[in-house]
Amino acid sequence: MSRKGTKDQNDISLIIGTLPKRLQKKFAASCSQHSHAAEDAENAEPTSTPAAAAAAAAAEATTRPVTILSKPKGNAGNVPVLDASGCSSLENRSNDVGIPGILRVNASPAARTDKARSGNGTRRRGRSHPIRMQEQTPLSPLSRVRLTTDHPVWFEQLLNMPNAKIIIQLYDQLMVLQQRNLILNNWKNFCSLHRQLQEAFCGLLLEQLKFVCEHKVDAFFWKLLFYNVRDYLKRQHTDIAHNHTLLLIEQSVKFYRGLYEKLMTKYISSRCESAVKVVAQRLLICLGDLSRYRANHLQLTDFAEACKYYQRAQELVPGNGAPYNQLAIISIYNHKRFDAVYYYMRSLLTSNAIQSAKESLLDLFDDIRRKYEETEMKQSPMHCIAGKSKKSKQMRREVWIYPDGMRRLHRTDVKRKIKNKANIAEVNRYDELAPEELLPRVVSLYLYLVGKLFTATDVECMYQLLGKLQIQLGATLKHDNLLSRTKLMKMVALNVFVLEHNKLKVERREMRYHSFNFANSLFGLMLSKANQLLAVLADDSTDLQCFADAEYSRVNTYLQYVKIYAQWLTINVELWEPVRTEDHSTIDCWAELQTLFEHIEGILNKLDIETDHRQMNVLLDEDIVLSGFEPLGRDVVKRESYQRGSERQQFIERIQKILQFQEFYIQHQDSLQLPLNASFTIEDLNAAMQVALNDFDVGNCITSTSEESCTSQPKVEEDETIAFSNVCDDVTQLCKLKKQLEEKAKVKQICNSKLEEILKLVDSKLYIEVRPRYLLPDTNCFIDCLEDIEKLSMEFKRYTVIIPLTVVKELDGLSKGVKLESYRSSKQNQRIHHFDEVSSRAKKSLEFIRSAKNNVKCATTKGSIINASLFALVEETYASNDDKILATAVAVSKNVSSEQCRDGKCFIQTELVLITTDRNLRVKALARNLAVSALDEFLQWANDCRGST
Repeated sequence: MSRKGTKDQNDISLIIGTLPKRLQKKFAASCSQHSHAAEDAENAEPTSTPAAAAAAAAAEATTRPVTILSKPKGNAGNVPVLDASGCSSLENRSNDVGIPGILRVNASPAARTDKARSGNGTRRRGRSHPIRMQEQTPLSPLSRVRLTTDHPVWFEQLLNMPNAKIIIQLYDQLMVLQQRNLILNNWKNFCSLHRQLQEAFCGLLLEQLKFVCEHKVDAFFWKLLFYNVRDYLKRQHTDIAHNHTLLLIEQSVKFYRGLYEKLMTKYISSRCESAVKVVAQRLLICLGDLSRYRANHLQLTDFAEACKYYQRAQELVPGNGAPYNQLAIISIYNHKRFDAVYYYMRSLLTSNAIQSAKESLLDLFDDIRRKYEETEMKQSPMHCIAGKSKKSKQMRREVWIYPDGMRRLHRTDVKRKIKNKANIAEVNRYDELAPEELLPRVVSLYLYLVGKLFTATDVECMYQLLGKLQIQLGATLKHDNLLSRTKLMKMVALNVFVLEHNKLKVERREMRYHSFNFANSLFGLMLSKANQLLAVLADDSTDLQCFADAEYSRVNTYLQYVKIYAQWLTINVELWEPVRTEDHSTIDCWAELQTLFEHIEGILNKLDIETDHRQMNVLLDEDIVLSGFEPLGRDVVKRESYQRGSERQQFIERIQKILQFQEFYIQHQDSLQLPLNASFTIEDLNAAMQVALNDFDVGNCITSTSEESCTSQPKVEEDETIAFSNVCDDVTQLCKLKKQLEEKAKVKQICNSKLEEILKLVDSKLYIEVRPRYLLPDTNCFIDCLEDIEKLSMEFKRYTVIIPLTVVKELDGLSKGVKLESYRSSKQNQRIHHFDEVSSRAKKSLEFIRSAKNNVKCATTKGSIINASLFALVEETYASNDDKILATAVAVSKNVSSEQCRDGKCFIQTELVLITTDRNLRVKALARNLAVSALDEFLQWANDCRGST
């Protein structure tokens, strides 16, 4: 064929492609008639005579429209009229004539011989020319559609199944319609093929269940019969395609529903229980997807039917993450972000996890972060305080040690009062909110914090927001049934999910610590609420037999949370670690846990457990919901051997399992406490600081610089001998000394630069360990809080009150009062009562100082301690009163403190605490590295100290 012939052939194909649809339908109808004739020819009985065989072969060659891609048979002469593969060998391609891209008609043998004869006279170059031109000439748009029918591997096994052979032929015919985009034009033929494939698949599923489960045949037919067809119809954007899509969904729902019922009826008591459950779960997921597609197609907002199918699928095989992933999609449709996060989490923490859920979870957390920062964070007074403090980096850290030796954490902050006022304002704000407004705020903030821990971003402000979350949760728990049992169960599961996400990665060591503190804070809040309810049950005057299930239900709501988290703690004891700083702990969950154990022991002594159980296995609600949850173990609960008891029976079963955790907790509780005699400086160094210090070696710097100097030394010496040959030896020695000094300066510069890089990793440069023994109050403490000072000296004799002489002299001046002649105006007369009150309190303060016992002393600005009765004999130099008090505190602190500085960090141990509420004096004291506290704060700390001892 010449170049011109090939071009004309492609032009003809273009013309055929532009024909009206009416002619194309006629052509498609003729193809379908030939397909039925081909089937009759294949199903006919074999002929006995050669003539009959030749006639049958000719009929087959002229009627069969599709080549079934199976193993090649011995008869190679039967070449089909319509080649579904769209390609053949070069030899066959040169002998075919017809319309390219539509079909290829095999030429007769006579035509082949004529063509061969006409080609004998041409040159050798001309014989290969049509083939080369056919390869190089671009095909028409219709011929570009490649009609290859790639079969799955398991199709070969269908050839050995008598009732399943037809699947291969039907599949090839359906693929021709799909690849040629003829489904809408031949909708009746498509429906016929679709129905036959459904019947064949149903028979294969019921007869070869293990084969279907092993090769995922159900997933193959789902895409073939529905998903790909729906996707094709969706791209058409016509009314006919829209109607056909709805018809396809309805037919598929009817088919899958009947198939599921047949499957469960046949294999209801089969030995291959696992395969039945797996296939049944896939069918339920298909039904859920179909219900979801139908709701979206009809623009409905009710996805309850789809959700029901997904939940039934989850109950069959809890270890599969696919149903949870689909439930998350439904939750997003319903704008329930909390449920969507939970279901995505469950799909990740299963034995068959859906990894694509992680990307969806990241997108969801980003959306939650953006919406929260746009709305909630601008309205909270605590956020305003947090936003201001975030600009300046905290370079000071204090660790306060109780007198009994136990380490507790306490932070002295100039803005502590402002923070307390913000907390009070926040509590009042949420107590006044309506329940329907409070719950969305709690859920929004909770998801915001979980997203921070999951993505490991911007953890600095997490603890400020965690305190806000606890305030919100505390206000929420005051309302009965506002936080349902199911929602609390999902919250503890999400806490465990964040811990599991951060526990295995070395680079997430710090995030694991923050996640553990976050989970413990909410754990302590639930323990506190449970203890309030259990205290009534543990009372001796309470008769437990009179309690109804409704009262046990309230307690079970919080005990369920406690039991789940205690179970995770038992499995992951290696993750237990103490709190590093006071800011990271808002509630002592371990003290609440000890109280819970005491209440449970008292309740169990009052109960008759044997009569309550009645020899039955009680199934807990959380064991059903969290079945297949990887962090709590892979055990799947078998409901047949258990019974769901009443609320009272579940209460008894639950407290018994919690009490089993007590012995385990006692054995490992040391890992939750800071060491008694360990240096706090090592504990407070963060992981990045330790890695940098380990990598840093001054010796390496010196050796590297010395090697460089040694390599350059010969050249330098040669230059010196040439330039300074006539100079005396003293000048030469000075030059060598200069080079040595330059080398040392270079080493020092390298060391300083590396130390600066290390210090950038440290969030605090000043560490103060406070062991309170000496208390130094200012004048305002005696005027405003004299009763508290008297209580402090009488009840807490372990502390020594040191009073600066400047304070005594101020009190002496205030005790004299003012002259009435100085206040003759009416406005000034109103202030006389105030001065009288100050004068009277100053006199009482002086009497207290004179009559004080051994734990009250006076001190000079030089730091000398004298008896309180001799204070009038000492004279002070001239200075402002605040400066004198500060000088006294600094002088006394030198005698009771020790200071060490290394690696750019300062470590101070002191026994003196300056007691003042004066802002200027506090700032000056903090600038001189003194421990400062308000009197009410210190009294609260001292009461906690006495309560712990």
